[in-house]
Amino acid sequence: MRDSPVPAPQLRRVIGASQLFTLGFGAIVGVGFVVGLGEWLSQAGPLGAILAFVAGGALTVLIGFCHAEMATAMPVSGGEVAYAYEVFGLRTCFATGWLLALAEVAVLAFEGLSLAWIVGVLVPGVHGPALYESFGEPVTLGSLLIGLGGMALIAWLNYRGISPTARLQDALTYAKIGLALVVIVVGLSWGRAANLRPFFQVGADGSIWGGMLNVFLTSPFWLAGFSVIARVMEEKAPRTSAPMVGRMLLLSIVSAALFYCLVILACSMLLPWRTLVTLDLPAARGFEVALGSSILTKTMLVVALLGNITVWNSSVLAGSRILFALGRAQVVGARFGQLHPVHRSPAAAIVFLSVASCIGILLGRRAIMPVVNVASFCFSMSYLLVCLSVLKLRQTRTEVVPPYRAPGGRLTAVLAAASSLLMVGLALYQPAVAAPGRLPMEWTVLMVWTLLGGGFWLASQGLRGRIAEGERRALILGSQSAAAS
Repeated sequence: MRDSPVPAPQLRRVIGASQLFTLGFGAIVGVGFVVGLGEWLSQAGPLGAILAFVAGGALTVLIGFCHAEMATAMPVSGGEVAYAYEVFGLRTCFATGWLLALAEVAVLAFEGLSLAWIVGVLVPGVHGPALYESFGEPVTLGSLLIGLGGMALIAWLNYRGISPTARLQDALTYAKIGLALVVIVVGLSWGRAANLRPFFQVGADGSIWGGMLNVFLTSPFWLAGFSVIARVMEEKAPRTSAPMVGRMLLLSIVSAALFYCLVILACSMLLPWRTLVTLDLPAARGFEVALGSSILTKTMLVVALLGNITVWNSSVLAGSRILFALGRAQVVGARFGQLHPVHRSPAAAIVFLSVASCIGILLGRRAIMPVVNVASFCFSMSYLLVCLSVLKLRQTRTEVVPPYRAPGGRLTAVLAAASSLLMVGLALYQPAVAAPGRLPMEWTVLMVWTLLGGGFWLASQGLRGRIAEGERRALILGSQSAAAS
């Protein structure tokens, strides 16, 4: 054990309020609306899908309130990792970080798979020859080159540091919003309300609730990403106030939920939605079939492509800060806590995430929905932890008033925790229902990741013993753990 502490690696404090929004919104709205629209409509129908996103958005706002309170109370790198350490201890800190690393790897793999899909539609024939089969579907050379090449490019951008990463996020997010508004207005103006009927998809049991529940279940994935704001709080520019942080975090959630609802409505009005779902990438192809406009189809695909890059960018940023916080405090993987001497980026953490996500890309397009379900479980667990952290700190530290307090007091935190617990249960239950008589792939992935985490924890015992717990606490929470800077 060291006798004296060493200076902690410090990240650059350059992220302003606008960039907090583009990081949050850009992390939520990616390519998912193009890849997932057909599935949402097939399961729930247009109104059912919209209601599922409204419900998911409302619950996510409650969870966002809790994230905003914790982020401003502990403005340090790693977000949930720091909260777990302070409230629940070292083991929970590691378990939280390990689970969130899996979630970000799943998101990165999803973006790689989706990029190949979108580019293949924009540039026919780019997929090339099949190399092998995965889950009964061929994996082609072109798809792998696109997915793996895209991952390498995003990793390199993040390796170069936070300033160019944030500037890129600003430009791409606002371009995405502008183009998306154009196609949404066209869909609402030229579409027909009659195409929305029937409003709901009726399941085999004669009920509309099963499909709506399925869409609601995946909402933690489609609305996830706002937590990147909490994880980069250490890099927040000094001029950005705590209330502004809370406003940007909540604005990113509300804007994203509204975006999804408008896309569902606009696309479903173009064609009878049961015809729409038979198209490949219906959110884009619907404009070409209904209006004869390949330009609008390509515009929607460009929106998806921009979204793909913004989510990819934010996820590398968010995941690397989780690993950086664990490494800097020597919880596991000390190299994760080292910064590049020039770019001041957590280079080892970025490389690890990128390599791990490439494994998911190798699984091919059929792995997309299992990837979504795994990430939904991980995000839901992290939501539950944050909400419980708010409840416990409000009970044990009544004398401390955080710079931003969730409106509604304990009731908001209780409702958010209950919602998160419901999402956790559904994320485990629904894959089992969809795969009767066999072990769901999602469960297998979670078990393998848990075993790997146990191995990392045991292998890092010597590393954790090198520093005193007081020094570790300072490395995780810094000198301003109780108030925003």
